[in-house]
Amino acid sequence: MAGSVFLMIKIDGRLRWKVGTFVTGRYHIHVRCPAYITFGEQSDGVLVGENAVKFQLFSRCSVSL
Repeated sequence: MAGSVFLMIKIDGRLRWKVGTFVTGRYHIHVRCPAYITFGEQSDGVLVGENAVKFQLFSRCSVSL
């Protein structure tokens, strides 16, 4: 009814770094990003391409390795 939705974007995976020929071990990565997206005109966000709009996140993301 308010024209907006609150999303919690979560990423859970493994990460490896490569610098030249050196490859690190695997790290477990956890990411949590709260996002508050309003619906309506495209002027509420930044237009990216023809069908995509980039919105500002609600607060900082939480990342842990």
